[in-house]
Amino acid sequence: MSIIEIVLISIGLSFDVFAVMTVEGAMLAAIEKKKLCGMAVIFCTWQLVSVTGGYLISLIPVFQHAARFLQAGWTILSTIIFFAIAAFLLYKAWKKEDIHERMQEVNFKQVITTAILVSLDAFFAGIGFGFMGANVLVVDLSLLVVTVVFVILGIYTGYRLGWEQKPAALCIGAACIIFASMDIIVTYFIL
Repeated sequence: MSIIEIVLISIGLSFDVFAVMTVEGAMLAAIEKKKLCGMAVIFCTWQLVSVTGGYLISLIPVFQHAARFLQAGWTILSTIIFFAIAAFLLYKAWKKEDIHERMQEVNFKQVITTAILVSLDAFFAGIGFGFMGANVLVVDLSLLVVTVVFVILGIYTGYRLGWEQKPAALCIGAACIIFASMDIIVTYFIL
């Protein structure tokens, strides 16, 4: 798996974080750097735990033994996983969500719960990365950097422009994952 594919999928996954952070930012009276750093740490931790956990699932001996004989099948399964994540992001973008904007302080219990829920797609992406034989350290580093940037951008976007950017962010994330999945198909099956 190429670095470009890994980065594109990391960006796609992080757009989900961005979308959540726009809602959080829209409800803040003021952005406090300490709380912003805390949210970035929480989201990065859960994204990394999830993607690494998914990656470790692919290392179970049964999968490893089968991977030698079914490499094309695992590549197809990985691509299906990535397409399913993109479809889920598109579903979330088009789902009508009623959000009542009101000023509130950051609730870190809610942030942790949200981070866990948002990182579920990173878990499945980790399985896909594992089946594709991606280097887990490269995946983790890419996801770490992109998630930090997207938490910060999401908070400031929501603070300045409101939560209405959420559907567009989810669609862009889905497009990044679809593009990376198409690149995987072209690279591994056509070329």
